[in-house]
Amino acid sequence: MKPNIFMSYSRRETGFVDDLTYRLEKAGFNVWLDFRRLIPGTPWAGQIDKGLRESDVVLLVVSKDSIASQFVELEWRHVLEYEHKRIILAIFEAVKLPPELKKYEWVDFRGSYEAGLKELIGQLNTPMQEMQPAPETGFKVPLIVWVTVIFAFFLALSSLYSFWTILIPLILLPLPLQVLKRNYNFSRIQSILVFQPVSLFLVVLLMFETGVFQNEAILGLSDFYYSLSPFFRFLYDAMQWMFFLSIFLPFFLLRTAGMQRWGKPEANMPKFANPYKPNNPKPKPITFFIDHVEQDSVMAKDISKGLTRYGHIPAADLKSAEAVFALVSRFKTDTEADPEKQTVFPVMVQTAQPSEKLSHVQWVDFRKGLRNIDAVAQLLPDPAKMLTALGVRPTSGTQTVMPGIISAFVNFLLGMVFLDIGSLAAYVIELWAFDGGAIMLPGILYFGMYIIAMFLIFGVIYLVNTSLTARRGWLASINGLIFSQALLFVLFYWQAAQVDNIDALYAQSGVTDPGGYFIMVPFLVYIAGGFLLSAAALFRFSDIRRWFPAKTT
Repeated sequence: MKPNIFMSYSRRETGFVDDLTYRLEKAGFNVWLDFRRLIPGTPWAGQIDKGLRESDVVLLVVSKDSIASQFVELEWRHVLEYEHKRIILAIFEAVKLPPELKKYEWVDFRGSYEAGLKELIGQLNTPMQEMQPAPETGFKVPLIVWVTVIFAFFLALSSLYSFWTILIPLILLPLPLQVLKRNYNFSRIQSILVFQPVSLFLVVLLMFETGVFQNEAILGLSDFYYSLSPFFRFLYDAMQWMFFLSIFLPFFLLRTAGMQRWGKPEANMPKFANPYKPNNPKPKPITFFIDHVEQDSVMAKDISKGLTRYGHIPAADLKSAEAVFALVSRFKTDTEADPEKQTVFPVMVQTAQPSEKLSHVQWVDFRKGLRNIDAVAQLLPDPAKMLTALGVRPTSGTQTVMPGIISAFVNFLLGMVFLDIGSLAAYVIELWAFDGGAIMLPGILYFGMYIIAMFLIFGVIYLVNTSLTARRGWLASINGLIFSQALLFVLFYWQAAQVDNIDALYAQSGVTDPGGYFIMVPFLVYIAGGFLLSAAALFRFSDIRRWFPAKTT
């Protein structure tokens, strides 16, 4: 008979622990993991004690954070003093162990995860006496981490070509070290990785236009290349491929299972614990109450509609409800309901840090939209099953998660900032290469007006993105969004008009503007992108409506 396992760990290793639990359950073990097993309506401390008592093995995930955690120490000391359970150390990081733990079995997960998992399953089935002490020093990481670090290094070097954006190298240069330290921000890095190829494409296009590739020094590199020995030519080609692959590969590497196990919560993708589609069209009716503030009333109404569609009954007040849905957002992070006496489901509407009492209950994540309300309604009579299936594992409060259409708006506008800076830089360099910059003098007034328009565009985009992300202010509304996009259209059109004015001056002088199309790119891209986003918004209008805070009376 397979032993029952109690998982003791720090939530800074949630990605590793979540995957390890899943793999052990797949191998047939019963694993008690707090955020998968803590059921609302019952004191969580008692549930933890029960989980410890009913377990045969305590699997202690050893890391800097877990050994320093008072809560983790309370768990293993309780086991040593009262439960006398078998303890296995899962070494995630080599740290100095308390003397009481040095004698126990251990498995090293710092290298190959699959090898460590195979060894752990073997030890769970057949206890063994350790001949060597657990490692307490040394730095060893999985191969996927080293691969990611190497490509992140080349990516950081390539970001120097995007110096004109300021933001891209600022975020990507520290990435290799952040990967090793496990503390990169997943959502921010993923957004930047989308813009980096576009930025480099503009740089290459500019180099073609300015004749850089026809420069004698550049052409001389070709002769130098063929003068190298085959070995050094191979190394040169390999470096070129590394730079090329680093533009695209890190986007996918950071999403791999190995990197998701390695990273801290801020480096993890938000995901449901075990999403699936139940088949229970007529669940037992449950009275429910949605605890929310007025700003989240649109989301509350839609959740209520989804629940009543399956026969559940809205309660008159919080205390009389069998189930309480506490909507968590920047406007409200707590509830008057007691999760240890009532069935309380924290529902993440927006990235925010839930109160202490709600942090002990697994969350239901609706930050990306109301996609799983049917499953929630069908599983509502069975809270344990619902949270096991649809709860989201704990994530960092620093990682912003939004509906797809809102993220698309934010990233598109951020990309317009990069594109506007890049097109201006390309235009100036093109003009300078054409005639040492003298050609700019006739149009200096219009050029200055272009700069003013650009700073106004940046200001509007900053305000819009801040409002959309935080759900704050008038711009975080349908009218505000329409107004801001109309204003941006006017500003981009004004920019394009200055280019026409400059072209007209050059035409009067008998000179053809050599770089005008560069500076027209932002206006054209904004029109095309704005049209596509507007069309997408019509299909995702309900997500936008729920995301924007309702007006307060």
